[in-house]
Amino acid sequence: YLRLVKETADARTELDQSIKDLNIPELYIYDQRYTVLWLIAEMSLREQGYFVSNDLKQETNLSDKSVERFINFLVKKGYYISKTGKDKRIKLYYPTKNLHKHIMTTWSVRIRQNQAFKDFGLDNFNEIQDFLKNSKEYPFPDNKDKF
Repeated sequence: YLRLVKETADARTELDQSIKDLNIPELYIYDQRYTVLWLIAEMSLREQGYFVSNDLKQETNLSDKSVERFINFLVKKGYYISKTGKDKRIKLYYPTKNLHKHIMTTWSVRIRQNQAFKDFGLDNFNEIQDFLKNSKEYPFPDNKDKF
């Protein structure tokens, strides 16, 4: 199980050249909180065609300022354009015509993560999930009671 978790994390750290060419700051790639923001933005696009900053601010413990900085980066890189909604105080962020190409560039990471889950297998996944839910003791190596 620990190898599975490591493999899925490694999928994000070994970025191929096409992902590097996107020129995204490492913080936005390696910090899990920003990964969540990327995904929330994509899910919002699928559900409503745009996202607003509050969609993202409610999903992590990042400061509002950090989330706004991230959104400004996305706009500056040309992933999204901002428009004013009915309420002039709220900006709506719509995808640019090439956003899908940028998202597809990251699919190599998703493929590696999914392959790791597939290789681990459903039976092993169910077994470890049951163990984590029900175990009252830490599984030290060699049936010992400490490292």
